[in-house]
Amino acid sequence: MQQQGLLKLREDVGLLATVRDIVENPKKLEILELDAAQLPRSLDDVALSIINTTYASSINLTPEKDGIFVENKESPYVNILVAREANVNAENVQNFKKAYQTDEVAKAASEIFQGGAVKGW
Repeated sequence: MQQQGLLKLREDVGLLATVRDIVENPKKLEILELDAAQLPRSLDDVALSIINTTYASSINLTPEKDGIFVENKESPYVNILVAREANVNAENVQNFKKAYQTDEVAKAASEIFQGGAVKGW
């Protein structure tokens, strides 16, 4: 919401902002914090909702078709593959990475999430 100019957060908040971190709200938006699973059901009661693709796709919404603001692959919220530092070069981790980071997986994710999956690699 800050990137879109809807509000401003305090500078040192990082990725875990809450309503208490809002320092400017020029549009006087009422911010409701809900569990992610509740967001699709709340759409009839709110003007705007920020819903991740997993829950949006459950009610046939897609970022490409229905999104007002859509994050790109540079978003800090894109799903990523992680491993302990000691395991980064382990054969099983590298095999999983190689199997996961393919056009086939990207295509399947795009189909499952109706075009809403952001390829992060």
